[in-house]
Amino acid sequence: MTIEDVLTRTLEFVTSDTSYRKYDLAPVAHDATLTREDIGVANWLNARMSPIEIDAILERAPAIEAALAQIPPSATLTAADEEIPWVALAELMAAFEGVPKVGLPRATKVLHKKRTALIPILDSVIERYLRSVDRIIRGGGFAVYAPPLIRSYKRELDVALPTLRALQLELHARDIELSECRLLDLLLWGYSGTYTPIYARTGAGASIPAPSRASVATFAGVDVFRDDDAGYLAWLAEHPAGFVLNAARTPRAAYLVLHRASCGTISGRPARGGPWTGPFVKTCSDDELLLAAWAGHHAAGAPTRCRICRP
Repeated sequence: MTIEDVLTRTLEFVTSDTSYRKYDLAPVAHDATLTREDIGVANWLNARMSPIEIDAILERAPAIEAALAQIPPSATLTAADEEIPWVALAELMAAFEGVPKVGLPRATKVLHKKRTALIPILDSVIERYLRSVDRIIRGGGFAVYAPPLIRSYKRELDVALPTLRALQLELHARDIELSECRLLDLLLWGYSGTYTPIYARTGAGASIPAPSRASVATFAGVDVFRDDDAGYLAWLAEHPAGFVLNAARTPRAAYLVLHRASCGTISGRPARGGPWTGPFVKTCSDDELLLAAWAGHHAAGAPTRCRICRP
């Protein structure tokens, strides 16, 4: 399986999926104590656990915490196989065995936040993918079934590690910190072809209103100009090395053209008169990858490049 443009895909996730802000950025201590608040964070990743189910997990806290205490906070699935605490991981999974209505998806959504570099989120999409790759047979308790899935996940992680490390550097420059384990998870989950996130589905842009500064506030580093030629021209003057995405007033996948800010076709005086930001919206950024993420979110499409300025 090959996933193209992983940086654009990841930026699309960060800017478009609320789980990044609600789950990935939620503060959870990487210690050996499991609190009600720690468990509740998993509900931001669609765990949908009721107070009764959270209480049931808390009843297992002594066993869960004993296993967590054996796993250093720095433990990572990128380490050599002999350095990974497989026995403690099996004990940790066994501590969740038999909790009513709490399967591996819910358990690992809780545990990932405690050991983000070591424990993958084994939801049904990822599990199905791993089982199809390594022909893993479902059976036995958590302690029997989960470790082979995590080992399978590690094999995927090891193959993708150079790309994931390069991706981490690009994200770090944008103040985005995600473990290799989580990066592989979101790429497999969203772009493996097994499941398409709602925001990335074809036609998703049809219900999105015409863009404005307010509607794209979550896209840090992106400015959208609509009925604002003065603001747009000022932006061009201040960002001569930037990029401009030209789109219809209601963005659509069929027309998304990326230009350099210096391109004569989108700067200076309009050849036909009229405004720059009337029938066409100008979305501007110093980072062309952010514009690609914006286009995917608002128009369910990818930009084409101007043949004149060749950005």
